[in-house]
Formats: sequence, C-alpha cells, structure tokens
Amino acid sequence: MLLHLLVLAPFVAAILMVMTSKEDSKSSSRLAILMGIVFAAMSVALIAGGNVATKAIEWFQIPGCKGPVFYYLYSHGLASWMVFLSCGLSLVALISARGLTCRSYRNFAIGIFSLMGAMNGTFLAADAVLFFFFFEAMVIPAAVLIAGFGGKDRMKAAMTFAIYTLVGSAPMMVALWYLLTVADNSMLYSLAIAVQSLPESTQTTVLVCFLLAFLVKTPIFPFHGWQAISYAEAPAPLSAILTGAMSKAGVFGFIVWVLPIFPLSLSASSCMMWLGLFTAVYGALMALRATDGKKLLAFSSMGHLGLAVAGVFSGSEVMFPAVLVLLVAHGISAGAQFFLMGIAERMTGTRELDQLGGLSSKNPVFSTLFGFAGVMALAVPGTAGFVGEFSVLLSLWDMGPLPALVAGFTLILSAAYMLRFIQKVIFGKQAREYEEGTRTMPLEGFSIGVMLSLLLVFGFHPAFVTDSLNQAEEVDDPATAQVLQDASINQGNAPMTEEEIHQLDSTLAAAGFKDDERASIIAQMKGENASEANVANSENTVKEASDAQ
Repeated sequence: MLLHLLVLAPFVAAILMVMTSKEDSKSSSRLAILMGIVFAAMSVALIAGGNVATKAIEWFQIPGCKGPVFYYLYSHGLASWMVFLSCGLSLVALISARGLTCRSYRNFAIGIFSLMGAMNGTFLAADAVLFFFFFEAMVIPAAVLIAGFGGKDRMKAAMTFAIYTLVGSAPMMVALWYLLTVADNSMLYSLAIAVQSLPESTQTTVLVCFLLAFLVKTPIFPFHGWQAISYAEAPAPLSAILTGAMSKAGVFGFIVWVLPIFPLSLSASSCMMWLGLFTAVYGALMALRATDGKKLLAFSSMGHLGLAVAGVFSGSEVMFPAVLVLLVAHGISAGAQFFLMGIAERMTGTRELDQLGGLSSKNPVFSTLFGFAGVMALAVPGTAGFVGEFSVLLSLWDMGPLPALVAGFTLILSAAYMLRFIQKVIFGKQAREYEEGTRTMPLEGFSIGVMLSLLLVFGFHPAFVTDSLNQAEEVDDPATAQVLQDASINQGNAPMTEEEIHQLDSTLAAAGFKDDERASIIAQMKGENASEANVANSENTVKEASDAQ
C-alpha cells in the first residue's frame, strides 16, 4: 500500500490543489506543505521498511509484443533513498516557494506534486514499460513549471529542456519495443534473458539506445546542452529538485536498467567510466569560470554526477554503496545550495556573482547557512559528501591509478570554485545598491538547516544510508519467478562467452550478490541447470537476487 500511495497520492494531491483558491495563497501553501510533510514521512517509512514490492498485476499488452506489461512496484535500497530525495526536496521547495511573487502558488504546487509522483514512479517501477512511462512523464510538469515560473528566458529554457530529454529518450523507446517482441514480458530479468539471445551487434545497438536516454537525463557530456539554461532559468525551488532528485534518474537507470540487462564488455565499461570522468573535469572547469550563481551550481552538479557515473562503471565491488552515499549527499547538498541561491536572488534581484557581496553583514542567518552549505559541498571530512567521494575514489582505484588521479583533480577544482562562490556571495563589499527583497523566512531557514544537519549525520554515520542495501524481505514476485524458471531450463540456446561470464560476475558482485548466488545465476545463464532439482534451486536463488536488486 505504501508504494501505491507514494506513486499515486501525489497526483491526487495535485488534483486537491486545483480545488483551492487561486487568490488565497496562504491557505494553498498551508495545505500543500501539510501534504508535503506527509509524503516526506512516507518516504522515511519506506527506507525503514526494507525491500518491499506490490503484487505483479498484468496490465495490458502492446501490439506485436510477446508478453504483457505489468503494474509492478518494487523498492530496494537505492530506490527508497531516491524517493526520499524526491519527497524531501519537494517539501522544501513548497516551503521556499512562498517567497515567490507575482505568480500563483497554487499552480506551482500542482506542478510540484505532479513532478513528485512521476519521479517516485520512475524510481519504484519494476516493469520496463512502466518505468519508461514515468521516466518520460517527469518532463511535462518540469517543463511547464520552467515556462510558467522561470526567468526572462524561461520559454527558451523550457523548450530546450523538453526537446533534449524527449528526443534523447526516443531511441530507448524503439529499443524497448524491439526487446518486448522477443522477451516473454517487460520485467527486468525477462529483458536480460532476451538480450542474451540477440546477436552481438544487435545487443550493442540496443545498449546504445538505453545509454543515450540516461546520458541525456543525467546529464553527461556532450549531451548536457539543456542543463545550464534550464537550471538557471527555472525558479530556484524547482532547480533544487531537478539537480537533487530528477537528475538521479539517469544514474539510477544505469544501475537498475543497464548493468543487470546488458553484458557490458570491459571496453564498454571503460569507455563509460572515462566519459564520466571527462564530464566531472569539464563540469568543474565550467563552474570555475561561471559568472552566474545558478549556472555555477548547474555545472557543479554536472561534475559530481559525472563522478558518480564513473563510479558506476568502475566495476568495483564497493561501487554500489559508494555511489549511493554520493548520490544522497549530492542531492541534499546541491538542493540546499540552490534553495539558498534562490534566496540570494530574491533579496538582491540578481544572480550575477560580480553584483553580489556583503550579504554577511545584511543577513547573518542566510550567510551562516550559505557558508555551511558551501563548506559541506567541499566534501570535508565528517560530511556525507566526503564519504561518498572518497569511496568512489577507492572504486576508481580498482581500475588503476590514473582514473583515481583524474577524479582527485576534479575534487581540487571543486574546492577552488566553491570557495570563490562563497567569497563572491557573502563576503567582500556590496557591489551595488539594491532594494532588499524578502529575507530568509523562519520555516525556510529551518528546513535548510535540517538538510545540512543530515549531511553531518550521514557523514559521521553513513551506515544509515548503506545499511538499506542489506535489508531484505521476502517478496512474492510470481511473474519474475516464472520468467527465470523458464530461463533456467532454456537458456542453453544462447551460450555466453568467457568475457561475458566475467563481466556478468563482476556486475553481480558489484550489486552485492554472494559467491554462491553468483555461481548459481551464471550456471543458469550457461545452461547448466538441467535437472529438476537444480531448476527448483534456481527459482529460490533468483528470488533472492530479485530481492537484492
């Protein structure tokens, strides 16, 4: 029930907001914030509840495809924390949006709840078609919010954002449809088995289509053209959600919908790792020369997500917890910085760094929060960012000293641009005279303070985050069990090469599977489970693998 509520209830909340008064923003904001608190509490309950799933319900069948599409939601450690970012940042956005003027708060809240529901659906969907539906649905409310509440170039930003993300996902839609014509259904393991039966050239083509959609959404160079203008022109509360939660859908897709399905070669993994590292360096250099505060944060986010992608494809056994901590730390830290930059813009009327300065004397509360957020973004010891980035460095070291050195260089660059950012905004002399706008509101400052406190808590005790990867409950998944039972009998028709077996073993190890679980799954893929007893054993092993996934 909790999974259904987290996906469907935000859309109900959006409908309830339609019924509120457009003119009475105070009552609208009270209702929106109350519902936001409920959703945030539900996301915390989801993390505490461990791995849970709904019943796999046969939904509909796509013409020309072999099997049905299922309405099936599944929460594992990674998904639950992404939902936490989605609900938590949306709550703070609803609080911060009360400082926006000249536009309807009610309409803004409708867009935020719609976006929240789409993001939650993306992270919880266990059926590929359902995932793709929510993955694309996120674009609509985000683009509408940018167009309706953004800056002077908001229409251009909204169009750029929509075109990039929709066009980038089009090849994935075609590739997914093709897989469904050969797969028994649209569940994860059914697609993985179908991919194994395809010729190598076809596998590569389908893989590229999937990668392209996630590269654009993250974004990774050279598919980042939409990011800077979208983050800069969007209202700051929305920018915080885009960078803190929505951008995680790309990295989430790599982990959940690429690594388990496709037998990546070592060269493909290495190529993706270096693309992530190049993005990290490029983003840091662009942030270092940025003059717009929100664009600086956009490029900073791009650099950190590039580092996360490099960690994903490092193939290290410690990759999964390292990347999870990095994503959670970045989501909270980058979100807090965008909220604070929005307050600075609201007070001064500008986001140009050369026009800011001297805010420490005019608003000590804001300056204290801004300074702490900037220092925590440096990933100093004792913060969650430090744990995540240092762990990713260890993952990259498994690939060799050079990748780790490049990643370390990006951290030096991030310190340079972040210290410059802090100095430009809150220290120095006031660059110009301006009529001060709305200052930091008490509830707004409190919510950002809670975000910064979480960075310290997760920094001193990262097990709060990583332990969720080890929680598991028995999940009744008849559809997946049936698919894998058939696979254990018939998989011998698609023998794997030694390189594919090695890559599969590395992927399973990185996902946290034990030695005996990996051996059993590989035996299935090689077609070695011929006896009836082994078939029964494979069903149990696959069910455990589904729980871990």
